[in-house]
Amino acid sequence: MGASNNKGNRNLNGIAGIITAIGTVVTVATPLIEKAIDSAGTETKVKVEDKVKIPELYRKGFPIDLEQAIKILEDCGLKSSTSRLTLRESNPKYKDCFDSQVIDSNPKQGTTVKIGSTICLRYIPNEVIVESQRLFDEMEHTKVEAREKKEIKKLERRETIDKAAQGVRKIFKRNSKDKIDKGGETIDEQEGKEKA
Repeated sequence: MGASNNKGNRNLNGIAGIITAIGTVVTVATPLIEKAIDSAGTETKVKVEDKVKIPELYRKGFPIDLEQAIKILEDCGLKSSTSRLTLRESNPKYKDCFDSQVIDSNPKQGTTVKIGSTICLRYIPNEVIVESQRLFDEMEHTKVEAREKKEIKKLERRETIDKAAQGVRKIFKRNSKDKIDKGGETIDEQEGKEKA
């Protein structure tokens, strides 16, 4: 029995040693694990806070001017640069805009960028609006002229058809008169009586 008792003590000593080793590892590892978890959470927060979404700067129905757009970007921690539309970029779609209205940005609104990034704002100067209105008016005038020409051609075709119809009616009337003599009988009827 003494030998089996010795063996049981050895097993207990071995288990106690393993438990002590695990306790030491847990004691040493716990602060490292907590530090890793804390720093991972902090890094994520820093990365999220380092970026910002470009706000809405242009939308149909809610236009803003260049000064307002620059202020909005500055409030978000972003820088701005500006780019004017040129006369060559005039387009009838800009006819209802106002002077210095922001119409585009690069990068586009809604894009997430780093704080401090520069956003290029495209805006419309007054001379482009005036030219855009002129182009629109010219386009509308061309449409009206095209409609008028189409209507004139339609009337000309109708007149041609009416003249042709009148000519055909005259021919039929003439043929009918030629067949009727003074007695009210047709020539064919007279010829039939003569043969009989």
